[in-house]
Amino acid sequence: MRRTSYLSSGWELRCSDWQHAIGTTTPEWLDAQVPGHVHLDLVRHGVIADPFERMNEIGCQWVDQCDWSYRTTFQWAPDDLLPHRVLRFEGLDTVCEIVLNGEVVATSDNMFVPLDVEVGEKLREGSNELLVNFRSAVKVGLERKAKYFETEGLGEHIGRFDERAFVRKAQYMYGWDWGPRLVSCGIWRPVSLLEFKARVLDVHVTQNHANDGSVSVRADTTLDGDIEGIQIRHRMLLGQDIAEGQETPIEELEMWSARAQPTLYTLQTWLECEGQEVDYHETVVGLSQVRLVQEPDRFGQSFEFEINGRRIWARGANWIPDHSFPSVVSRTRYREQLERAVEMGYNMLRVWGGGLYETDDFYEICDELGILVWQDFPFACSYYPDDEHWQDVVRKEAEVNIRRLRNHPCLALWCGNNENLVMFASKWGGADTNPDYYYGEKLYDEVLPNAVKTLDPGRSYIASSPIGAPQAEGKYANPNADGYGDQHMWDVWHGRGDWRHYADSATRFSSEFGFAASCSASLWAKTLDEEDWSPQSPAVRWHDKTGKGQEKFRSYVELHYPVSQTLEDWVYYSQLNQRDALRFGVEHWRRSEYCKGTLVWQMNDCWPVQSWAMLDFDGNFKASAYESSRLYSPLLVSIVRENDVVTLWAVNDSDRTYSGKALLVATHLETGEILSQCEEEASVEPGERKPVLQSSVSGLPVPVTLLLAKFKYAQTWQLLAEPKAARFAPPEPILVSTYAGSSLEFRHSTPVVDLMFTSEGATLPFEQNFVTRSQPGKSWVPLKSRPESIEARSLAGIHPIVLTRSPI
Repeated sequence: MRRTSYLSSGWELRCSDWQHAIGTTTPEWLDAQVPGHVHLDLVRHGVIADPFERMNEIGCQWVDQCDWSYRTTFQWAPDDLLPHRVLRFEGLDTVCEIVLNGEVVATSDNMFVPLDVEVGEKLREGSNELLVNFRSAVKVGLERKAKYFETEGLGEHIGRFDERAFVRKAQYMYGWDWGPRLVSCGIWRPVSLLEFKARVLDVHVTQNHANDGSVSVRADTTLDGDIEGIQIRHRMLLGQDIAEGQETPIEELEMWSARAQPTLYTLQTWLECEGQEVDYHETVVGLSQVRLVQEPDRFGQSFEFEINGRRIWARGANWIPDHSFPSVVSRTRYREQLERAVEMGYNMLRVWGGGLYETDDFYEICDELGILVWQDFPFACSYYPDDEHWQDVVRKEAEVNIRRLRNHPCLALWCGNNENLVMFASKWGGADTNPDYYYGEKLYDEVLPNAVKTLDPGRSYIASSPIGAPQAEGKYANPNADGYGDQHMWDVWHGRGDWRHYADSATRFSSEFGFAASCSASLWAKTLDEEDWSPQSPAVRWHDKTGKGQEKFRSYVELHYPVSQTLEDWVYYSQLNQRDALRFGVEHWRRSEYCKGTLVWQMNDCWPVQSWAMLDFDGNFKASAYESSRLYSPLLVSIVRENDVVTLWAVNDSDRTYSGKALLVATHLETGEILSQCEEEASVEPGERKPVLQSSVSGLPVPVTLLLAKFKYAQTWQLLAEPKAARFAPPEPILVSTYAGSSLEFRHSTPVVDLMFTSEGATLPFEQNFVTRSQPGKSWVPLKSRPESIEARSLAGIHPIVLTRSPI
């Protein structure tokens, strides 16, 4: 028997250092939402403007300089059958003390670690007052930094060792090159009062996979409370009992795999005492073996994932926290986003190190959808203190989260940090701004791998991403070089600018690369005022954290696309340029023999912004997101042009052989006339990537030629000219019908290239988009929902829409 009382109502909030922060007027207590963050309540009460809109982020920076208090009251009556009473805070952000009935009962200093407080002697029958006092994470971080720098003899000239490194909270909240600085604080996860005799803290399920394909499982349970006389009983699958602490062969099994709707089983655990149920717990189990394979080969050393003995080509992206205030991300929102990942063809997400250990909801849904998870520990782009005190802090944090996540079949890899090693090895910002010692090294090379080895043995671990050459090749050799480990390919965006330079990479695994683009017009409409509606307005520029400056950003797009005259132009052209960049990079690496995966930077956004994300903050697919399902399909075709010679490649990462005709057709952009055609018989075996057709385009009229290629179900297309130099027929009206409900039918009188449909500026209703059709005629795109309105534009310009409810 166990009772859980959620303390989610009656909360209030106020600034607790008001004399320092806001003057002499004592502030009122304001209604607050828990879970939540202080900024959200202040917006709700009109104290601050929404920081996501216009340039309001600037005006609310004072909030992070303040200390804040939350309070509530709750009723309680004792039950002698439930002698243990624990206040459980699933997440506190971040530095705070807990006061119950006027007495400090606990402190907390880690956003990533739940807090359990035994309060049996502190509770009062009847009304109880609970107070949570938060200190400013900014002020605490600065205080700790000053003391640490003094102890270590570090000067203020040392960079990338800011106050965020001294507070264990999500680092992106301090601002990033795609996110705002909204450090905030709050009770960001649920609060509850647990009452029990005994309870299950953890059930660790380990698996033994024999060479003959048989699998045994073992369940080891950790308990809390009065455990004398407690019996533990487990049951799995179709009523099969599992003995506590002993390996049990599984009689009927199907392996979990990175695919749609993989098989999951539930392990039920009961605690019983004298025939009475004391507690009940469920653990989801997927029978699988996932590992990172790093073996010497003719290219250097492999970096390849293997699941159940089969090597896979990892296809996916980097995941950042899905909101600047993570307390608001619901299970429904996670499911919507992760189902979009499946739509885009992903089989892996990297949970990036500047963010969070995500909530249980995230990993449970990844288990259900067959999405592998590369999990960074939350350290990113910074030096970190690693003396004995901080080693102990990080050890406890890691142990809690490894225990929480280790049963998930989706978990593929633990990684110590994001870019800290390459930052030190490459001396970001100049050698004079970097310390002589790699601060944080003891965390990534000792504390974290030891925790993984002890608590999640058999799971792969790397110390940093990118990781580079093995230790024997030089500990601080360039971690971002070709041939070894994974690579963050930022030399293009942050360096040479044209995405064609992705072809220079010979990485074994591209774990970060990306090209920025605007969010959707519908999201701009929620974010801007009418006076801001220009790609050059201060508000639009404020929602660009890339560090490039709008002029440089625009120049990257204008290498290939026309100059943007309006914000709508900028949305369209920047998204197409991003699509082309990712297309070029992914196709390059998938054609290669040496690269075994790409994780695009990035899948999602945490606020309305121009960024590298493939989905904007509202979940609208950008052009690259629509293209992703083709790029990440097991069978891919790719056009490679060198001068007048065009080669069609086929890449087969499925488990079957494809045979048939490879076809390449050149058509006229203005009329649809077929200018040339070439076909060859081809057969492509599993794992094979090779040219299947070659043809000359010499003599074809470059400005008006469209190339289309097909092999089996895989298709692609390419303009001979740069889009800004191509010539199209004038944008004719498009007849559109939504009579079918699940699809949008349309008729066009000329060929169309990159025909984008929107509904009040949003792409959300359209399952497919940015449509290219070489011939005039009738076509259709599937719908996710019925659009309220329809707009259309292509590379030819804006198309008038003629709506009909009749078939066409």
